[in-house]
Amino acid sequence: MKNKFFLIGIPGCGKSTLGRRVADILQIPFFDTDTMVSNKLGKMGLAEVFRSSFDVLYVEEQKKAIAQFSEIDTPALIATGAEVGLMPYCVRYMDNIGYTIHIKRDPETILEHLRNDGERGLTLRNEADGTEIVMREEAVRLYAKKLSEYREAALLMLDNNGSEDEGVEKLSFLIEKLIQCG
Repeated sequence: MKNKFFLIGIPGCGKSTLGRRVADILQIPFFDTDTMVSNKLGKMGLAEVFRSSFDVLYVEEQKKAIAQFSEIDTPALIATGAEVGLMPYCVRYMDNIGYTIHIKRDPETILEHLRNDGERGLTLRNEADGTEIVMREEAVRLYAKKLSEYREAALLMLDNNGSEDEGVEKLSFLIEKLIQCG
């Protein structure tokens, strides 16, 4: 029985935020693979997570995190790392044990939110021209180039360009329907 609900999408689209709230509402377990992998690797800060997201070990741990959900018998809501929805092995695995939902949010909306939240996070200076690169924003831009791949990887899509409460309502409704259809 497919009773896992995997949320995929670009950084900042709402996978963790919506997932956590919806899991509380539906009273099902919530997991965040980025947090799981970071805890396993002993990397707590966002800077370390970002640096390691391009690390082979980090990617392998994301695959292991996805694979372990087949051992859970109860329904679960899982926010995945941004790279998971782009990894064919993970996409096939998620399709076999659950439903993959692409949380779609306009990249410009995400970037605007990041610029206004007051937390710049990790920044680097471009040595060639001296400009500053805000890594959270750069990650959104990089993954946004792969939007069509997220669409192809997901069984379902949820538009999350409204308020957080609207996104929670939509996702709750969608998952409740999938649970009822069993």
